[in-house]
Amino acid sequence: MNRYKKLWICLLLSMVAMVGCWDMTEIDRRLFVGSVGIDTSDEINKYTFHFSLPIAREIIGGEGGGGGGGGKAVATVSTVGNSIVDGARNLALRLNRDLFFEHMRVIVIGEDVARGDLKKVINPLIRLTEFNRRSRIAICEGEARKVMEVNPWTEKLKAEYLETVLASTGLSGKFAELDLGDFLRNLHSQKGDALVSKMAANKTQVSIGGAAVIKDFRLVGWLDEEETQGANFFLGKITGGDIVVEDPQGNGTVTFIILGEKSRLSLKAKEPIPEFSLDVYVAGNIASTTHGIILSLEDAEKLQGIVSKEITAQISKGVKKLKEIYKVDVLKLSDHLYKHEPELWRKYEESWGDVYPNVKIDIKVHTTVKNIGVIR
Repeated sequence: MNRYKKLWICLLLSMVAMVGCWDMTEIDRRLFVGSVGIDTSDEINKYTFHFSLPIAREIIGGEGGGGGGGGKAVATVSTVGNSIVDGARNLALRLNRDLFFEHMRVIVIGEDVARGDLKKVINPLIRLTEFNRRSRIAICEGEARKVMEVNPWTEKLKAEYLETVLASTGLSGKFAELDLGDFLRNLHSQKGDALVSKMAANKTQVSIGGAAVIKDFRLVGWLDEEETQGANFFLGKITGGDIVVEDPQGNGTVTFIILGEKSRLSLKAKEPIPEFSLDVYVAGNIASTTHGIILSLEDAEKLQGIVSKEITAQISKGVKKLKEIYKVDVLKLSDHLYKHEPELWRKYEESWGDVYPNVKIDIKVHTTVKNIGVIR
């Protein structure tokens, strides 16, 4: 090896040794943001940002760690700014620590903000990588401040409470579960349209159920719980939940627990306007009956038809509202044409906004009851 190669190797090694964390911030000089609420402000073109910040010394002290003074485990601070980045920088004038967003778990957007231009709010979330894309996102009725002021009795950390509520898809399909990354991808691929979880709050708890309908980056209305569950059935997103129907004997009700479902969308006709066929396959168990009714195998077969009819009604209800009232294609019919019928999609692409509300969808639900239970 000649001396020039040795010289270059020594130079490269010295450069590696000289690399340092010049912009490093010590962990004890950071405030980890758990959740963020966004409301409108009295100042023009500005928003009010609420940051939920866990206080480590109080959490440790509260669990017998020897520290803490019996204060609140979570602090909520608010500030006004043009964007979430501007708001965080403004807080630097009042706090002696930097806000850290990579562990952020929940974003709650107030109703008035959502009815405005969401692009202004989400622009920094798209551009900067410091915001956790796995954060849950929801739009609340009224002000996000009410959600941020909730003091849950089940959890010490508000962010953990809000995150786990928004992640309970295995228990219910009556809300639109998605994280920040999914939300941003949906807005991009669907040209500003999306379904987002709806949230409401009182002093001690929040409730989810239903969905916010976003059209062209603005909140245009809400789906109720059944309509939201119908949309989730359509999209094949149901992983749990229940359906309550009348029992075949006509003596009470039966609770059907959903174990899983799959949906298959296909094009049924091309002219004069596209017509689709949706097949939904649902499997589940009978969890309970009223008055201790004992079900037979014949009853189970009848129940499959009864449950299928109820699910079909929920899907039809959600589809009708999205197509005819809001005219928002979050059902991804245009995406199906784009992927599977590109020539037909080129024909309708420019006029899809007018064609979509008139599109026909033939819905068929196939239910399988796996276990009816035994009562002796």
